[in-house]
Amino acid sequence: MRRVSAIPEDIDLDMGDEVSSDGQDLRMLVDELKDVISTERPGERALAKSARELTRMAGALRDQSAMTNAGPKLRLGVFVDTANVSDRDPDDPIRIDFKKLLDEVTADRRLIHARAYCPIYADFAGRLEHQRSVAPVWEKGYDIVTKSIKVFADGTRKADLDIVLVMDVIRRLPTMDVVALVSGDGDYVPMVDYLREHGLRVEAYSFADAMSEDLRVAANDWFDLSSATSLHANSANGTRRKTRAAARA
Repeated sequence: MRRVSAIPEDIDLDMGDEVSSDGQDLRMLVDELKDVISTERPGERALAKSARELTRMAGALRDQSAMTNAGPKLRLGVFVDTANVSDRDPDDPIRIDFKKLLDEVTADRRLIHARAYCPIYADFAGRLEHQRSVAPVWEKGYDIVTKSIKVFADGTRKADLDIVLVMDVIRRLPTMDVVALVSGDGDYVPMVDYLREHGLRVEAYSFADAMSEDLRVAANDWFDLSSATSLHANSANGTRRKTRAAARA
């Protein structure tokens, strides 16, 4: 707010003995202006003080907001290729706790999607949550996406869930800022390239021995689940199993 200074009392307004009508009007106008500026209106000082206090408080709130709010949280989508990260060597002691993984990946970001893609056997007699690929992610915070495994004449087994995962990610692209891909499969490289071209950050999570070099290079960053011991489940039991297997050998 611009401040107006009072007119000095000793200002020389003498226009001589003969003053024109215009000069008289000017003198009267200046005198009235001096009276207006010098006269303190009721409540004016209190109002000005309140305005200054409100301005100070608003500034303090802005400073506090700047320190405590770094802006909107990044929107995160987590997509898990369960067969790729859970179908491990039975003698390998490392198993991932997918609930801990989800919490770790989310961190201070806003989780929008958490989806786990699980190939299943159509002739499995038990409950869905007991299927090998479903059990690790069941009730761990993920939407479960399943597709039956096809068995071909040559014995090859395939569910093509990687295609389903890619389609889901692309459809959800406008709702995310970051995509966390839990897989080491190099077939996802074209999808990763597409996401990055559209401004998304892509993180890949996998075991080092199962991580495609092409995928590692394509992603913004990658994380080795082998060394993330805080995310491992039943590692002690797994170690004992491996020791017993080695002893039998």
